[in-house]
Amino acid sequence: MALFIYLESADNASWIKLAADGTAKDRGQGPLAEIDSSGERVIVFVPGDEVLLCQAEVPGQKRRLLAQAVPYALEEQLIDDVEELHFAFGAISGEEVRVAVVSHARMESWLDMLRDAGIEAEQIIPDVLALPLKENGWHLLRLDNRFLLRTGPQTGLVFDYDNAGLTLEALLAEVGDAKPDSVKLQDFSETAEPLPELNLDLLEEPASGLPVSVMAAAYDEKNSLNLLQGQYSRRERVSKYWRPWRAAAALLAVFVVVQFTIGIVDQQRLSTQSDELIAEIEQVYRQTFPEARKVVNAKVQMERALKSLRGGSSADGGSFTELLARAGEQFKDSDRLAVERLSYKDGLLDVSLKVSDLQQLDQLKQRLVEKAGLSVEIQSASSKGNQVEARMRIKGAAS
Repeated sequence: MALFIYLESADNASWIKLAADGTAKDRGQGPLAEIDSSGERVIVFVPGDEVLLCQAEVPGQKRRLLAQAVPYALEEQLIDDVEELHFAFGAISGEEVRVAVVSHARMESWLDMLRDAGIEAEQIIPDVLALPLKENGWHLLRLDNRFLLRTGPQTGLVFDYDNAGLTLEALLAEVGDAKPDSVKLQDFSETAEPLPELNLDLLEEPASGLPVSVMAAAYDEKNSLNLLQGQYSRRERVSKYWRPWRAAAALLAVFVVVQFTIGIVDQQRLSTQSDELIAEIEQVYRQTFPEARKVVNAKVQMERALKSLRGGSSADGGSFTELLARAGEQFKDSDRLAVERLSYKDGLLDVSLKVSDLQQLDQLKQRLVEKAGLSVEIQSASSKGNQVEARMRIKGAAS
């Protein structure tokens, strides 16, 4: 699908979207900013009265040298300084080349309008070169007080209503015997002003809708002339925005390469250190446990052996040091409490103790459960004199 835009100003643009088979999918007229160009190939038509279509003779020049030769070959025909003008090149026939000339200011203005609307144009073409092209025939299109005339593949001109007769008379005199067999007219003007005397036999074609529809239907890339050349080509425009960042990008690339190299060196160094540490752990393990026959993972085997030496733990209890530490915090906070005996087996800590009364025993159990997070079972409690002798079993709380 392609999007065709006729750009007269930022507030006055018309557009049409054509499918591959030429079917119109969408069309409209209004501000440029209202056009949705996402995912579309964009062809922009611009007013031909802003563009001079001519030809230059550049004997023996190669196409890559045209940019230097053509401006000075045309200099005497131009009002403005060639430094202020943009030259786009079309077909070459022998030593003659078709040229479109437009001011840099106008090119920048069109591109700014498109950029502000978020539109990236693939081609910008003078409107007269978007009119239907007929062999041995001309096509004339009227837009109110302007006439667009296409006379050939890359030739045409724009003239106003008041000068239409004189312009066509001069043009017919210039072409001499090469007069067209027919001149077809499409009148899109909204004025009631009649056509001027044109000294031509006109064949009128129906004109309805928007002129951009006629231009889009007649668009032929081979016979158009794209103004987006030289410094305005897509490659040059991308390069223009990219150029200030080249130095920074080069530095970034160097930084990435250096960091990557450092990373590889560090990885190799750490890998060597890791191998050395594993070897040292295995050596220490064999010295500590000379009876060990097979060493699969010295670090894990060392941890298991040390855990076993510290008292180990069961599936439903905890290590001796762990249980004693957690319970001891609560024992020391109890007045008139005496621990008589401790025993530990399979994750269970048995404690024989003396407290002042049963209430103190119950409070101790509650603190062990709530504050220390332990599981407590009172196995016996008996009063002797003014004390209570008790035995409790402590283990880690089940998760």
